[in-house]
Amino acid sequence: MRAPLVSLLLLLALPPLEAAAEPFPVMATPTQVVLGRDTAVLVQVKVPRGASALRAASSTGSLQPLPATARGEYAYRWIVPDIRYPLLAVLAFWVEPPEGPPQVTTLHIPLLGRTTLNVDTDAGAGAEVVVQVADARFGPVRTNRWGNAQVPVEVPPGVREATVFATAKGKQTRRTAPLDVPPERPLLALISPDVLPPGGAGWLVVLGEEPVPASELEVQVQGGGTEEQAPGVFRLKPEPGATAVVVDAHRKDGTGAARVTAPVVAPIVAHVPPPQHPVVEPLPAVVKPSPSVDWKEYLSWRHLSVHVLAGGFLAGGDNRGPLASLGLGYRLPPLGGRFVLEAETGLRQSMTQPVVEPLGPLDSRVVALPLLLSARGLAYERGPLSLHGRAGAGMMFYEQRASSSFFEEPRIQRGQTFMGFLAAQAAWRFGAVSALVELRASYAAAQASEIDAQLGGLSASVGVRYAL
Repeated sequence: MRAPLVSLLLLLALPPLEAAAEPFPVMATPTQVVLGRDTAVLVQVKVPRGASALRAASSTGSLQPLPATARGEYAYRWIVPDIRYPLLAVLAFWVEPPEGPPQVTTLHIPLLGRTTLNVDTDAGAGAEVVVQVADARFGPVRTNRWGNAQVPVEVPPGVREATVFATAKGKQTRRTAPLDVPPERPLLALISPDVLPPGGAGWLVVLGEEPVPASELEVQVQGGGTEEQAPGVFRLKPEPGATAVVVDAHRKDGTGAARVTAPVVAPIVAHVPPPQHPVVEPLPAVVKPSPSVDWKEYLSWRHLSVHVLAGGFLAGGDNRGPLASLGLGYRLPPLGGRFVLEAETGLRQSMTQPVVEPLGPLDSRVVALPLLLSARGLAYERGPLSLHGRAGAGMMFYEQRASSSFFEEPRIQRGQTFMGFLAAQAAWRFGAVSALVELRASYAAAQASEIDAQLGGLSASVGVRYAL
């Protein structure tokens, strides 16, 4: 009985057969990411002895090389992208053999999105609600007196619906609930070698969850042409006279896109005068391309947000009244999405009825239009709750209209003044929409020949923000 036992132990100790198909091993810590909580992943790659230099690319986020710990061992820090919806990140690592296409190992990192699922049941108050998303369960959460519950969940990529279980008085009901998840799928394109020789050829590899064949792609090539050799593997040849090759790959179903650029540069050979004695000719030097800025990431619509606020202000005495504001925000990608630039306009109104002795009462109304630029920073985030600080300044345009029985016609006075503010804002996220509560302290003095008012002061507002 000993021989079969030894054989079984040896089989258990062997790596999976799928892992053996990869050219070299890649390890990630952690193996998945919860968006809004995790910020980076440590990736370790070990290449065979004698292999060429390792290349790396990612479909989203950014890879930062770390110092090597040993010969043939590489380490990277992968920065999680500033998104909130679930997505599968594809990381590719490859070496370039003397002949044939690059040897590529891929690493898939699931990005889990956090959201709060609003559940409506017919079970009444006190029912236990459990939500299952893929293989994970969340809850139980008790329903309120209207039979509703809010269950925080984590959604992995590719999941479009959840299963809701409600248990009351020993009876369990089950139904499905759709999840508002964008239908985006990963797509990564890479070119080998990273500098193409004129008159020669290179390789284009397009990857998603698996290598993506040409039948599922729309490939546009500027400065060259492609010919598919295998699913996701294309022979890439520069056109005569081209200085660069630009490849745009799009999924035909519109769920993903990728762009990659490679320069076409002839090797630069150092020329020396004929020596008087034999010397060793220097090897050709290859000009490396300088890194380019990904403007497509900066100009993405998903960094925009719109907010609406309404409330009231109080600045002492009769300086008080309602206010409303409308703003447009842009989240800054380089700073991890923690800072947002905002442009805001709005309306403020103050109405007073002072008594002018011995003439009688005076009706005075001041309407103000602020135009402000501000910066908002994330100070705290836990689950759907986040706290922000805001600071801004701009101009306020106002109009005062005063009427009375002792005026033949209303007196109108217009002007403009500086306005600055500091604010604290709390947000509770419901998917793409967030409920807002803001407390603001502002300064906006309106002083002219017939007006001396303060249109700033302290204000409280409620509203909503929608992230595009």
